[in-house]
Amino acid sequence: MESGPSNDPPATEDGALAGSIPTRMATLLEAADVACFRATPTGTIDAVNDAFTRLTGYTRAELDERSVDALFDDGPTIESLVSDLDEGDSSPTSVPVSIRTKTDVVPCTVHLERRPRGAEPDQQPALTGIVRRRTGTAQSAVKSESDLTYGRTFEALADALPDGIIVLDTNSDVQYANPAVERILGYDPDELVGSSKVKIIPPRLRQTHLSALQRYLETGERNINWTYVELPGQHTDGHEVPLGVSLNDFTYNGDRYFVGLFRDISPRKEAERTLSEKVVQLESVSYLGRHALESADTDDLLAKATELVAAALDASYATVFEHDAGPDGEVLRLRADTGLDVDDLTTSAADSIAAAALADDGPVVIEDFESDGRFDGPSLSADRDVRSGITVTIGPATDPWGVLDVYDTDRREFADHDIDFLESVATILATAIERQRYERRLNETVADLEASNERLEQFAYAASHDLQEPLRMVSSYLQLIESRYADDLDADGREFIDYAVDGAERMREMIDGLLEYSRIDSQGDPFEPVDLDAVLEDVLTDLQVMIEGTDAEITAEPLPEIQGDPRQLRQLFQNLLSNAIEYSGDEPPRVHVEARHNGRNWEISVADDGIGIDPDDQDRVFRVFQRLHSREEYDGTGIGLALCRRIVERHGGRIRVDSEPGEGATFTVAIPADASQ
Repeated sequence: MESGPSNDPPATEDGALAGSIPTRMATLLEAADVACFRATPTGTIDAVNDAFTRLTGYTRAELDERSVDALFDDGPTIESLVSDLDEGDSSPTSVPVSIRTKTDVVPCTVHLERRPRGAEPDQQPALTGIVRRRTGTAQSAVKSESDLTYGRTFEALADALPDGIIVLDTNSDVQYANPAVERILGYDPDELVGSSKVKIIPPRLRQTHLSALQRYLETGERNINWTYVELPGQHTDGHEVPLGVSLNDFTYNGDRYFVGLFRDISPRKEAERTLSEKVVQLESVSYLGRHALESADTDDLLAKATELVAAALDASYATVFEHDAGPDGEVLRLRADTGLDVDDLTTSAADSIAAAALADDGPVVIEDFESDGRFDGPSLSADRDVRSGITVTIGPATDPWGVLDVYDTDRREFADHDIDFLESVATILATAIERQRYERRLNETVADLEASNERLEQFAYAASHDLQEPLRMVSSYLQLIESRYADDLDADGREFIDYAVDGAERMREMIDGLLEYSRIDSQGDPFEPVDLDAVLEDVLTDLQVMIEGTDAEITAEPLPEIQGDPRQLRQLFQNLLSNAIEYSGDEPPRVHVEARHNGRNWEISVADDGIGIDPDDQDRVFRVFQRLHSREEYDGTGIGLALCRRIVERHGGRIRVDSEPGEGATFTVAIPADASQ
């Protein structure tokens, strides 16, 4: 944002004049093609502007360190001109001279004054000269020389400026106005001169101006920043024009005057207003997006959206209508609003701005309903005094959920960023509505799955429990037949009975395994800190007979402490280690247990050098009752690794196996380091 006119020197070599001629004046001189120079008190040139080089035909390098007297073909010397300057008030002097250019001698007038060179008080002031070419006959030239004063130079510069300039006396009467005043405020400069300045001040500020001027004249107190201030001006047609104003005062012939330099800053103000609107709209979109993520209440989200839209666009009404294509035709049902103050509203979607938006899949903008005959009206009831509005759809074009409307009671033009803002809000609403639909369906599915799992667990428990008794009966009677009638049975009969007893026993083991599998979640113990080193030590103690019988060698690295179910973790290690020993092949088993920290997880691996697993079967081994080998080759029910997976999943982890046939297998359990129930 602008903070006022710049105080920096011009971005050209004319900047060398800074300190002797004010920056704005140097810029004005250059714009009006008025030559100027700066010289030391002895008359040595040390800076010139471009207009001076054009006048003389010399370059800056050729003029640098050159004496001003060397350029004067006749007339007074610098020494005589300096002696004429009144050192008491540094009054300027103007004299006719002839400038010796590179190719000719040009009649000119030099306006010479003494100005401070810098901020240090001990620095000698510089001589500043403004040079104007004289034209016409010798007689008229004499008259020009006497009339061409600093004020005439100022007037010539002011006429060339795009900025407005007004000179006032202490009564606030206009003494001078340049042509730019008419372009900015509509007043003819000639008609404005002699009238009061309050004419160009809005009525609401006129008394404030007069009071401030009187206070300044009496006390010297300024209540505004004279360097740059933003004030409104009164245009001839009655509207206010925002102005950027620079003020100063001066004394001439004992009278005090005020100079105001101003420009129309309407474009900048409009840009600032647009930027401010965009910032508000972006903040509203950001807030609504966060609210959509945090809130699961659709009605609350829709209500918040209408509040934000109405505030951000400074509109009278904002509404959200849900589109319903029912058996009685398409209708719009009000779901949220700001400004309507109604409890319920249902309206036909036909011939309204909402219907057009739903049909065209795009925003519909109405600047004036009275002059726009495309629609019967807005999506509101007819008694609403609505003049303008925008409607955008919520949801996909193929199946829009509804519409978002904003209406105003005044005729107004909507900017592109207003439409973009509404579409962004509609996108957030559509996404949130779809997400909430998805979450609702997901919750329903999860609830159904939980109910189904509970029923399955109850069934598995009941089935396994109820099957125990008939199996015990079958097994008992078979054993009774074997013991009582053994002498009456031949070899085949005894073999058949053995098969039947073995089958019944395996069925009992499978039922026990199924019962245990169904109870992993429902019958698990609460989580607590578990020292896995202690768990492994207990498991190795339980497997001591198996280890000694196979001459197995078990090695282990230090294991961590985690949150978990001690009983289930013990079963996990026991199943993995017993499998590693059992499927070792012909060689004595070699098993290694280790753990490593990987991100948020502990990865605990049990590696063996046994028979291995084909990659195609590495997922199947974790399924219930899936065996890779016959019972003649290896014992087991085929449920051990399925139990391992259920235990690991209950702890929030996952289990995998990496193996190749004949190269051993490594079972890895990735379990969260902070797993909790």
